[in-house]
Amino acid sequence: MSLELRLVIALWLIWTTAAENSTDGGQDGRIVGGWETHITFFPHQVSLQLGTRHACGGTIFSPTIILTAAHCVLEHSKPQYYVIRAGSTDWSKGGSYIQVHRIIPHPKFHEPTRMNNDIAIVQLQQPLVYSREIQPIGLATSEDRIQPAAQLFVSGWGSKAISQMQSEKRLRYTVVQLRDQDQCARNYFGAGSVTNTMFCAGTQVGGRDSCQGDSGGPLVTSINGQMKLYGIVSWGFGCANAMFPGVYTKVPAFGDWIAQTTGELGLA
Repeated sequence: MSLELRLVIALWLIWTTAAENSTDGGQDGRIVGGWETHITFFPHQVSLQLGTRHACGGTIFSPTIILTAAHCVLEHSKPQYYVIRAGSTDWSKGGSYIQVHRIIPHPKFHEPTRMNNDIAIVQLQQPLVYSREIQPIGLATSEDRIQPAAQLFVSGWGSKAISQMQSEKRLRYTVVQLRDQDQCARNYFGAGSVTNTMFCAGTQVGGRDSCQGDSGGPLVTSINGQMKLYGIVSWGFGCANAMFPGVYTKVPAFGDWIAQTTGELGLA
């Protein structure tokens, strides 16, 4: 089987399996109601790609480590399928284009419920060279508290509408807020489980959200005057629906796992 055919199959597997994992017919990657921006405002953002196609977002943690969603790397045993592009506003050109060396999804992804522990560590073959366009971002910890009215910034190259399958070429972002966890869980009851390692974010009236192609990308916020990674785009029902806000992996819940895994493997 040719490498090109394998890449096509791998991409198909990501989208079809994501459709099974999500509750919106496959639009799991869930930027709607946002604005075009420049990579210098989100220098921690990368595009995770399969071959020559943007598949998901990711976040720079260290020169050789990218954080993304586990459901974005279903072919994790074949890291040669994946590359990342960092330091470019356009996911298809410019910046640093680096092959992936190793992928470590959370060992309990999908346990005990679908989409739980949706986080993965991606090791690069070569270290990133930091610049104005390429920068790591600190992780929010379990001690950090997010106020209900805090502005949460989510960015990516995903679609602007659920009906639009083509990813945007240029980086976009939007601003959302935390939504009530219990109410969100009740709204999603029967469609998916919102666990304590997830959180919901959107707006009271809808209209702003991440969308397909944004999966695995960063949600950041200011904590004590410093921007930190608080969430990873994970799943949801549709895009920008007030009743069904986006569901994100709660990064503070995985600080120990990230530290232990990167430490044991000498990746940090």
